[in-house]
Amino acid sequence: MFAIAFTIAMLGVSSSDGAEGGPEPAPPVQVSTGDEQPPEQQEPAATESVASAPPRSTVSPPEQADRSGEPIQAQVSQSQPTTQQSQVIEPVTVEEPDPLSGFIVPIAGACVTEFEGHLPAAPRAYRNDGIHEGLDFYEWASCTTVSYDTPILAAKDGVVIRADLDYVDVTPEDWARFEAVAFEGEQILDELRGRQIWIEHAGGVVTRYAHLSRIAAGIGVGVHVSRGQLIGYPGESGQRESYAAPGTDIHLHFEIRIGESWLGEGLTPLEARAFYLRAFGLGSD
Repeated sequence: MFAIAFTIAMLGVSSSDGAEGGPEPAPPVQVSTGDEQPPEQQEPAATESVASAPPRSTVSPPEQADRSGEPIQAQVSQSQPTTQQSQVIEPVTVEEPDPLSGFIVPIAGACVTEFEGHLPAAPRAYRNDGIHEGLDFYEWASCTTVSYDTPILAAKDGVVIRADLDYVDVTPEDWARFEAVAFEGEQILDELRGRQIWIEHAGGVVTRYAHLSRIAAGIGVGVHVSRGQLIGYPGESGQRESYAAPGTDIHLHFEIRIGESWLGEGLTPLEARAFYLRAFGLGSD
């Protein structure tokens, strides 16, 4: 293209040399360095009316041909936006974590008892149609020491939604009241759990820690706790032994609850134990 334009320009210069009244000399040829915009179409002949000249186009014809007859790829002005082909992005499926996994045993080194009376779904003979709703950790059945000074740990990250900081233990009069109604009613069951901490976790799961002797400093409603953080200590609060035989019933009652239900509800005690083992990441044994 540069050779063609250069030849035409030279012919125009030759025809105008020495001729009076002829057309104006052609403008000097500008040599392209490769950085400029593509050359526009040649100006119409001087004899044509400017008003009748077609508008210039910023896009070269798509099927021009050089002297060899080969088509020349269309050139687009930089002022024209470039359209890129959109990429198809495959959706990524993210699996939600199981809300009943990722827990640790709330007493370090403790095992999950095989004694059915300490397991969820075990019957409670001292109350009419009573059912145990959690997992008990007694020293003689939990593979480790369980005393007033044994640390109780948050089983999973969460937020404290209950902490009985002003708890008052049961009295003989309270126990007589419980027996008079055969330990029936949710209010009495709550009193029997003694001093408690409840922690809410992701997925609407709540863990309960009951019969505590005391609550660790800094633990209260609204506090964020991390898995493994100290929250309290075992005891026998809420039990008859707390006033009749102190120190003889020290343990932790631990529950995993989902809404109004508790883990193991409707199962046998050994089936419920298998679910707790899975929640603790211990598989089954």
